[in-house]
Amino acid sequence: MTSVQKILSNELNGEQLKAAVETAGEVLTLACAGSGKSRTLAYRIAWLLAEQKAKPEGIVAFTFTEKAADSIKLRVAGALQKCGIDPNVLGRMYIGTIHSYCQHLLGQIDARYRQFEVLDDNRLKLYLISRYPQLGCHKVRDAKGARYFQAIDELSHAWSVHNEEMLSINDIKIHDPIIGEFLEVLKAALDRDGFMDFSSMQRIVVDRLEAGSLNALSAISDLEHLLVDEYQDINPVQDRLISKLRESSKTLFVVGDDDQSIYGFRGADVTRILTFGTRYPNAASHTLNVNYRSTEAIVSSANAFACQELGATRLSKAPTALTKTGTRDYRVLWFDERPDETEWVVSKINELLGTEYHESDGQGGVKVRGLTPADFAILMYSTGGDEQDGTSRHTAFTNLLEQAGIPYTLESGGGIFRQPHVLALKESFLLLRDGNPDRTMAKVCFDQFVLPAYPIADFQKFAKTLNDWGHKVHGPTEASRRRVFPQNLVYDLLDAFNLKTLSLSDVTMLGIGVFSRIIQDVEAVFVSVDSQRRFTEILNFLENVAESGYEASTYEIVLRPDAVTVSTVHKMKGLEFPVVFVVDVEKGRFPGNRGSYNGWLPHALLNGSIGKGAYCNTPEQYARLFYTAITRSERYLYVTGSKLLPGGRQTKKEYYTLRLNHNEISRDTNGSITNLKKCQPERRLDESNLPTSYSDVKYYLNCPKNYQFRKAYGFSPPITEMFGFGMSVHAAVGKLHEVYRGSAPAEQQAQDIAKDLFHLKHVYPSKDPISSPGPYERAKNRAAEVVGNYAKNFASDFESKRQVEARFEIPLKDAVISGAIDLMIEQNTKGEIVDACVVDFKTIEGGEDPHTNDKLDWENLSLQVQLYARAAKDVLGKIAKAGYVHLLKDGKRIAIPVNDMALDAAIKNLEWAARGIINEDFPMRPHPQKCETCDFNKICSKTPQNFKTRTQPPPLHIPEGGPMMVGAFNLYKSN
Repeated sequence: MTSVQKILSNELNGEQLKAAVETAGEVLTLACAGSGKSRTLAYRIAWLLAEQKAKPEGIVAFTFTEKAADSIKLRVAGALQKCGIDPNVLGRMYIGTIHSYCQHLLGQIDARYRQFEVLDDNRLKLYLISRYPQLGCHKVRDAKGARYFQAIDELSHAWSVHNEEMLSINDIKIHDPIIGEFLEVLKAALDRDGFMDFSSMQRIVVDRLEAGSLNALSAISDLEHLLVDEYQDINPVQDRLISKLRESSKTLFVVGDDDQSIYGFRGADVTRILTFGTRYPNAASHTLNVNYRSTEAIVSSANAFACQELGATRLSKAPTALTKTGTRDYRVLWFDERPDETEWVVSKINELLGTEYHESDGQGGVKVRGLTPADFAILMYSTGGDEQDGTSRHTAFTNLLEQAGIPYTLESGGGIFRQPHVLALKESFLLLRDGNPDRTMAKVCFDQFVLPAYPIADFQKFAKTLNDWGHKVHGPTEASRRRVFPQNLVYDLLDAFNLKTLSLSDVTMLGIGVFSRIIQDVEAVFVSVDSQRRFTEILNFLENVAESGYEASTYEIVLRPDAVTVSTVHKMKGLEFPVVFVVDVEKGRFPGNRGSYNGWLPHALLNGSIGKGAYCNTPEQYARLFYTAITRSERYLYVTGSKLLPGGRQTKKEYYTLRLNHNEISRDTNGSITNLKKCQPERRLDESNLPTSYSDVKYYLNCPKNYQFRKAYGFSPPITEMFGFGMSVHAAVGKLHEVYRGSAPAEQQAQDIAKDLFHLKHVYPSKDPISSPGPYERAKNRAAEVVGNYAKNFASDFESKRQVEARFEIPLKDAVISGAIDLMIEQNTKGEIVDACVVDFKTIEGGEDPHTNDKLDWENLSLQVQLYARAAKDVLGKIAKAGYVHLLKDGKRIAIPVNDMALDAAIKNLEWAARGIINEDFPMRPHPQKCETCDFNKICSKTPQNFKTRTQPPPLHIPEGGPMMVGAFNLYKSN
């Protein structure tokens, strides 16, 4: 037995070990809830590298979410280190979502895709709203007899599903010419405007691979081992992608649990995991059946429930649980009225807060701490507004939590405007719907909505803000289009509200940050908001889509507040809590009623998927969702329902509750838990709070408060008029290296490529670009000039060299920092890399002497190149002998120190920042030079504050002038 095999034997249980070292070409690993699948995946990767001599760049691992990817990266880094493998090789493999992988591949397939923006569901709807008549949405709406926002929902859904199902638009046209023509127009418009959504980026990659595109096949040429987590939740286009990748890989290793397949309504088909052995007849199969999360009572009753409800439609498993020490409680309760249920739930939370809790310390020992609000979750099937009294299902619970002073976060669709601080922003926006509001209207809004949330708001400043924006929104239309960005209105209002003088909770700041993100979505999709009609479209979006489509977890925001989680079960997939309440379990509510597909795509083309339960609500899907809900609990589980609901509606006890049987289950609503001990509350380290991106960490190094506003709370800066210029130039440089390999293009050829790729999303092209060129045309010509000069003055970059954009990962003690790197690599005649240097292309202007230009942040620029140089060895296996910042506009290439001392200082700065973020140390570090241009100038009090620790990072090595501290120290005035 090798040393690595001994390590795996010590770190994994028997079934985990068998799965991790399986040599079959295809492997199915069934992972029961809480059975350590991430750990198994991590050691599988370590085994591939150590024992199978796999190349790191040949490993691709798909996760369901970015947060899951971050968690697995940490585990992989730890597993590699224990197995004696340099964890920095993590940067040479891919671990992340299928969407991100496809986006990465598209950048390799065609450099033009590097400047495409990605639309999530909300942004896709905004795109349809912003171009409603041009796309012909009204024609479809009229034909279907639909309401406006119903049409928006259905059309966005049709676009996504037709991509995910790999449906041909021509086939759709045969069955429904109107829908087919709309999808054809939308496809061309998205490509023209430089957008793609999650569904289309996957579709494009699969189409390229199946068509045998040489660029696509080259992009996956290194692939050797493909690993897929949450395999039960893949949809058809992902299945096609995995199948194509399997043709190029040596192995396919999938992990999943059919009992937790809960995304059928989004097109996931559980039969893919059920029939894996049939489709891959030589596949090996393993089952991870030891649950490390929950008590025996939870594991046993959950499995019995699944057996009874799913029968022969599930794969058999026999999960067991490790013995849990400490107190536990498991109750299934039925109340007469909803107030009785909510009062019991909140009283139980109060009883358990601060309770002594034993858990693993991650080092083989036990950690004892007191429970905090973040350890509690209230889960339900739906949080939506369907009560007879007009309230949402979550309202009774969240209202009582508020009254009890217990912080909570609503991690589910809807409810963002229930927060008074967010409602004040929305109502202020709505004041501008019909024109410039008068003083009486402004005062009513101010008194009714603003003052209750912001008690020291300034009415005079509020009135002036409304007047200024009334002119901007409702002013006469000019001959030339104006650029108006409503994110500035958000910050003007918050300035009038005197937000910077208030001390608000993290939950409140997160809510305000979500509103800022909503407006960022608007700005990202709308070219501008410079007319009453366009502003009205935003207001309609706020009232009809944002009301139910946003919440604090919509974005990958770093901070999860120390608050009770109130959520749908779907949102909590993959998470766990010491205490879980599964509430609102009544007949017709959880489980809900059977539902069928009623979308606008031709049903005949979806019959195959619909027949397998996709896009429907079936009894089996409800059962899997309930199983998933109860297995989120570690030690305290409460399943509750009530007979009389808000509004007087009566329900019956759901038989799900009768399915739960175990001698530990109590059905007694009275009595406290015996032997509870209190302990100092201490929050569990939440992996979702860990920093992951260098582009984010750099804000912390300049001013931690900026990082907190931006990443912890989710505030967004206004999108500048020329946003995308640098990206367009960067994409053109990449395209040059894609097309011209071995010899430099002529200056005119380079300019032609730059013009062909050029696109700005927030500047209107001139109606007469030849006779009357505007800002768009001038920017386009400037981009062509910059790229042409690069090709002329740096022709040697094209001789036996090529420019590549590569991903990198830098593992630290408690985090993994990711980024993208521009490399100039030199190859010999065999295609082997013989030299590499980092060239960070920038479109900022340096002036005559960039070294003395105060506007250039050489600490940040140097740090970025040094981290790239450090990562180059991990990505290519070659040390970058040189590093440069290339100022494209000036045609100057500035050398950056990349010696061992410089790289060591760079890594220590990164580690220092990561530790500060994990410790939630976000002091304000003001200085006129940076505060003046800070995106959050109007909401920050700029009060000098010290760090919690006296430890400082080392100075950075910059081009000239000697070592220099980062901006948090170098640019800081304490008074």
